[in-house]
Amino acid sequence: ISTSSLSGSSTFPHTPDIPPTLASMSAVAASSLAFTAAVVPRAVRARTSTVVRAAGRARVTVTSAVDKVAPKDVKDHLDRGFVLVDIRDPEECAETGYKFSWKNIVLAAMDDSGQIHMNPNFLAQIRKEFPNQMSRILIACDDGTMRSEKAAGAIVDKCGFKQVKIIEGGIDAYLVHSPLTEADKVKWRMRPEIGEDLSVLVSGVDTRQQGQKYY
Repeated sequence: ISTSSLSGSSTFPHTPDIPPTLASMSAVAASSLAFTAAVVPRAVRARTSTVVRAAGRARVTVTSAVDKVAPKDVKDHLDRGFVLVDIRDPEECAETGYKFSWKNIVLAAMDDSGQIHMNPNFLAQIRKEFPNQMSRILIACDDGTMRSEKAAGAIVDKCGFKQVKIIEGGIDAYLVHSPLTEADKVKWRMRPEIGEDLSVLVSGVDTRQQGQKYY
């Protein structure tokens, strides 16, 4: 039985005793497990660009031309509601660092033996993270070429998104223009504070659980 993913097709042996639907589900599950194992964080080592970028040469049929955004214009796009989606694998992210505000949805990962594993759930993860097709997405890999083009094209063609762009030169070029600071690496979260909840000020009704106050 063959299952198609973003990378093309992966063939799994068919077991006569298993119904075709279940066999197909088993194949997808096996593919997902292989990818999960490949992206487990590993010790940072020198990147083999030719192997990592081989993911961009996977057989994917895309027809949409996606605009590119210069690194100097990225901040303006983020200020206008675009979300940066980093499609690099965890090892690449560890090498350069990354902002917690970025969404890391891996397109492909390389294991210790140098084998490329495509993420069979890439588009499903995009749909889950961005349920609204009007969402504004900035795609970035390391250099903004093949991987970004394949990912962005698939998001437009397969998921129907209209506002998808690629960072020209990828994360490498963007970080040259806008280096990371310590503040960029901080993960912000809400915490309880003394103060009136907006719901009380507007309606006079406290809608919080157990009267907990937030700001």
